[in-house]
Amino acid sequence: MRDRKLNSVVVVDDDLVYLQTVGLMLKKIGFDHVKMFSNACDALDWLSGNKPNLIVSDWDMPLLTGHEFLEEVRANPKISEIPFILNTGNLSESYWSQAIASGVTEFLFKPFNFSEFKDSVFIAMDLAEFESETSTENKKIAC
Repeated sequence: MRDRKLNSVVVVDDDLVYLQTVGLMLKKIGFDHVKMFSNACDALDWLSGNKPNLIVSDWDMPLLTGHEFLEEVRANPKISEIPFILNTGNLSESYWSQAIASGVTEFLFKPFNFSEFKDSVFIAMDLAEFESETSTENKKIAC
């Protein structure tokens, strides 16, 4: 996976400092196009005509929470398989269980450093690739 070209990523966070910081981290990791949004509603509008390689979102946001955003993404068959990283400063166990139940790929607690973030990105991308390969193999076996 790590040899694959990292094309595009969507980042959503209402905290502009985190938004810019995460955007810079993703550029450093190797993503060519980092599309940043300060709310999930605008991100969903953009996703209606675009399909990035990864979505990174904060949980606690106005209008639409990161969890609600995740549920919207997973409900849309055109974008449902995109790896999705949720991050939050809230260490509540209920956040974690809700995210897992909704199909989050990776969960990251704020504050995080570059190394932790980079690891989460590659874990999310690797898991999504593995799930895609497994699904393809299962379809072949079923036929």
